[in-house]
Amino acid sequence: MAIIQRILQSDPVAFVLVLGLLIFFHEAGHFLVAKLFRVRVLVFSFGFGKRLFGFQAGGTDYRVSLVPLGGYVRMAGDNPEENTPANPDEFLSKPKWQRFLILFAGPFMNILIAIGAFAMVDMIGVEQRIVPPVIGEVTAGDPAQKAGLQVGDRIVSINGEVVNEFDDLRLVVSTHAGTPLRLEYLRNGQRQATMLTPRREESDFGPVGLAGIRPLQEPIIGRVLPDSVAAKAGLQTGDRIVGVNGTPVRQYSEFETALINSKGAPLTLDLQRGASTVHTILGAVPLKDNDSYRGFLPPTTIRKFTFGAAVVDSVEQNWKMLKLTGSAVRRLFTSQGSMKELSGPLKIAHISGEMLRRGWIAVVLLMSMISLQLGVMNLLPIPVLDGGHIMVLLIEGVVRRDLSIKVKERIQQLGFALLAALMIVVIYNDILGEITRWKRG
Repeated sequence: MAIIQRILQSDPVAFVLVLGLLIFFHEAGHFLVAKLFRVRVLVFSFGFGKRLFGFQAGGTDYRVSLVPLGGYVRMAGDNPEENTPANPDEFLSKPKWQRFLILFAGPFMNILIAIGAFAMVDMIGVEQRIVPPVIGEVTAGDPAQKAGLQVGDRIVSINGEVVNEFDDLRLVVSTHAGTPLRLEYLRNGQRQATMLTPRREESDFGPVGLAGIRPLQEPIIGRVLPDSVAAKAGLQTGDRIVGVNGTPVRQYSEFETALINSKGAPLTLDLQRGASTVHTILGAVPLKDNDSYRGFLPPTTIRKFTFGAAVVDSVEQNWKMLKLTGSAVRRLFTSQGSMKELSGPLKIAHISGEMLRRGWIAVVLLMSMISLQLGVMNLLPIPVLDGGHIMVLLIEGVVRRDLSIKVKERIQQLGFALLAALMIVVIYNDILGEITRWKRG
């Protein structure tokens, strides 16, 4: 059973699960709308390459193919050279507005999945740690100190966007390495502003921005798990950890450092419980124990919404992610960005595997994020992509005539060249990333 679980949580399986399914549903969007407008669909395939098995129905070959990375739809007459205008069931014989909707359906399906997946998580409910955007630690010499930030400062906005949680701050900083950010913060009740430029650092998942700050997290116990090491030690909800092995503790980061350094050995805790100080021993645990705090949790809240509120929150969160994606794309065309920031299939596989090991909720949230990006990127007016085909349709609608086959071929060739160059870059980045991971062990 453990072997099967490891296989299911492996990077390749996670990659197929996340990206493969999203591309498949993208193609399903094209397929469904094509069928709605009575376009003859020749092939609807899950996967690429050699046909493994399938069945015929309604003139369509529904198949499963060898390489399970997404899928494809092949419609009759979707190639100008093969289209027969006399056949009304062929793609290019349909009115432009119908072709537009067929092309738009794929990216729209991805955007719909992004909103639906996040809304589903909102309705199921997620227990999450309460981490306000208050600075608890500033590393000497790092960008935060250079920007004049201090312990106790509460970040209220970045580049005009409101910051509600420390994760909002962490996400923006991590995606803006080398980019100046305008931070507004409260210090002693006074609103102030500064410029912070995150430094760039390589990680297992690619380059990230770091500012040298950690959140202020008071070491208060939120919940104690029954029959755990913490429960046996007598820890209670509301206890404040004030000392570990005789060393004063002011933040969770200090307690976490003591946990790591203990290597599973028992820890002597000093707890503030009301007006009293309680001394106890937090028992030993195996080194491979996945329980970070030995049976208790920091203060948490349950994030759960009704259907309507979940949809609204999902749209807001996806819009926030879309703006971050747009900012990252803009950075690629300026001196602030780098092509090294582009991730390919190997990095996506590693991230997918890590999310799968964290649990299904993390996988669903990752799928929501990637689905949104797939949908939006496919709508960009780049030849070969859906947005490129839509752009050609719009041009033909404006000039009131179809472009020549030769012009369309040149547009397609340009698109293939751009995508081929992009693939070379991301694969090169992936290979360098694998070499870096291998050197780090």
